[in-house]
Amino acid sequence: MDSRGGSCESCSWDRQPSSTDVTRPTIYRVAGQALLVDAQDEWAAHATAALFAGWYLDSEGERDAGASAPAIVIRSAAPVPRIPSGLPSFEIAGGGTCHVDGGTSYIDIDGSVVAIGKPGLAETEIWLDGPLALDAPALTRLVTYALSAALRRRRLFELHSAALVHPESGAGVLIVGPSGSGKSTQTIHLAAAGWPFLTDDVLLLREEGDAVQAWPLRRSFAITGATLAASRFLQTRTPSDLLDIEDDDKRLFAPHGVFTDGFRDHCVPGTLFFSELSGVSRSRVSRLSPGEAMVRLIRLSPWSCYDRATAAGHLAVLSALVRQARAYSLVAGTDLLDPEASANLIASCTAEAWPSE
Repeated sequence: MDSRGGSCESCSWDRQPSSTDVTRPTIYRVAGQALLVDAQDEWAAHATAALFAGWYLDSEGERDAGASAPAIVIRSAAPVPRIPSGLPSFEIAGGGTCHVDGGTSYIDIDGSVVAIGKPGLAETEIWLDGPLALDAPALTRLVTYALSAALRRRRLFELHSAALVHPESGAGVLIVGPSGSGKSTQTIHLAAAGWPFLTDDVLLLREEGDAVQAWPLRRSFAITGATLAASRFLQTRTPSDLLDIEDDDKRLFAPHGVFTDGFRDHCVPGTLFFSELSGVSRSRVSRLSPGEAMVRLIRLSPWSCYDRATAAGHLAVLSALVRQARAYSLVAGTDLLDPEASANLIASCTAEAWPSE
């Protein structure tokens, strides 16, 4: 198999119907926007529904194939077309390659391909190199890349960030950082202390009028053994199968029945914490300028530079966010494993940004 995606040199990128096509267009609602997803075979339809169930993508049912152009097309039974040779390319996180041809991007992961912005096709199209295991990381990444690209074309921009709502001011608090930066631990402690929550990991930014809003994307929360051991609240409320996890293990759980102060479907961020784990005993917090915050957001949002069709709008929303919210660097120490210390630290900085009247 060619490393540039698929083994079918003669296959066309044009979408031609085949005997395996079932054409299952389904409308999903996310962050107030509609998204039409067209699964081209039964397995693709099953895989899409299974993956989307883990995100805040609510199905509104199937639609006629000709009702409107799909945002995402996914197929597992058609040959994978060959990516044009000689294109500029770069490696992507987690393995795989992105090839760029002007405003078109091709993402190749283990022989499966996502085409983004190719003229004559849907906004994003996925060719899977045969059915994959539903829990295969490659499948999740391929669908995630396609979904993120389609959402960017609706001015919904993904950010690796937790989000909660300050219980007194109602202002949003974002805890921003990559995997392993402490987002889930802080979110769990704050939600246990009575803060309404949105997500502990991935959200969407959307500009509405003069404000940037944050909307949750991932439904489940992640928990480590160390966080569970530090939280009596969770020990009495989480399912029994979570009670035996090791300190460094991470498992998912549904937060909606655990934190009774409630879920919020969006917020207006007023405070940003850029979190990183330090391993030291005492945490440090320092104020960031808007410029410093913007640099950090861009580092966490590579498609704000790579996706030419949406880069300008993406950068504009990030710029509006740093003007709207006060930003801090949070170097998280082991003291933040204590739920009370964690909640008090976040609350004190949030109070500075939104002083009570």
